[in-house]
Amino acid sequence: MENLQNLFKKHEKVIGSIASALAVIMFLSLIEIFISNLNGSSNIFVQPIATAVNGFFWSMYAFGRKDWFLLAPNMLGCILGAVTALTVII
Repeated sequence: MENLQNLFKKHEKVIGSIASALAVIMFLSLIEIFISNLNGSSNIFVQPIATAVNGFFWSMYAFGRKDWFLLAPNMLGCILGAVTALTVII
């Protein structure tokens, strides 16, 4: 178990970069829901709100730790989630 932890610690920048890139891809998938909501063909509200709230709290955590790999994608998720949720109302 310690060997695995040491391996992760040794490669944390690479793992963090990959995780951040995957988070950005996940958050960008909200654009499809955003467009559907604007076209009136979707009323998906809970998933974008959950993304926004989750992104907000992870952003606070990352900011406190000064972890820019974690902060950047979660700020994007917070913003995209909130904007996508607002399109249900519009």
